[in-house]
Amino acid sequence: MDGYIRSEREEQFEALCISVDADEAHEQEAIEYFEAQIGADGFDAAQWLDIAMYYSPAVARGIIDMVAPDDKARCNIAFVIADSLDISYGPDECRQFAETLHFALSNGVPIDLDVMLDGCQNALDDLDTWADDETREPLLQLRGEIQRMQEEH
Repeated sequence: MDGYIRSEREEQFEALCISVDADEAHEQEAIEYFEAQIGADGFDAAQWLDIAMYYSPAVARGIIDMVAPDDKARCNIAFVIADSLDISYGPDECRQFAETLHFALSNGVPIDLDVMLDGCQNALDDLDTWADDETREPLLQLRGEIQRMQEEH
């Protein structure tokens, strides 16, 4: 996504997904917004699915069947999550990331698990000099879950 600039519609969708995750909006609002954008000029279902999977699993569940297999194949959710692990490594975040990865894999979205493992290791390396075991634990659990996923797939 280097150099990629989001459209106002993607920004609006992201805001809706964040609102849904914070229980400030119902997922149906974001799902309907997604559906209304299908076929619009510049609409990229893969980008929008990445946004939903990252910010709101409930929205992702509502739109996944509207995303064509070739668009699912272009999703970058593994890169998005791996890139954020240096700042998003709390227990709730890591648990949601693991659930998102399971969801993606079970719905035809390919996940580069090596990218995820690298992201975990980079984040753990960043924490190594200052963080205690409790702070590192969610990342260690996520890394273990990703390793289990690799064995299954």
